[in-house]
Amino acid sequence: MTPPIYSSPAAGLPLAQQYLHRARQFRKAAEKLPDYSNGEQCWPRYALLTHAIELALKALDHLSSPVKMLPLSEKPSNHDLIGWYRLAVSYGLTDNPQVATNIALLNELHQDHYTRYPKSKTVPEATIIADETVDYLIDSLTPIINPR
Repeated sequence: MTPPIYSSPAAGLPLAQQYLHRARQFRKAAEKLPDYSNGEQCWPRYALLTHAIELALKALDHLSSPVKMLPLSEKPSNHDLIGWYRLAVSYGLTDNPQVATNIALLNELHQDHYTRYPKSKTVPEATIIADETVDYLIDSLTPIINPR
């Protein structure tokens, strides 16, 4: 069967659910990549994982109820994982000190685009913390976004 030329519509899913679903897609794509390649962290894997974190955190911002939405001027900048985490906590995500620490480390990699463009600097080891962080966020946000 040939794939369609145009993607399927979101079938009426609320935007928050679409964001969380997209986070799961990036997480799943990252699982297929190795942790290391030629003795170096596999940076495409961590670009996918940090983007999955960003999407999961932003999902709460698109939840129409019962969360009160902030005006655009009060939202964190686009790739600010720390700001989006704080906002998600204010929206009802349980604050987890270990996840907050992990996000602070991953934020530097994500915000300055290190996972996509090499720079001459020492970077944190992301092998363990990225997986744990994205899994925690997706698991914790799912009941909020998709209450059953």
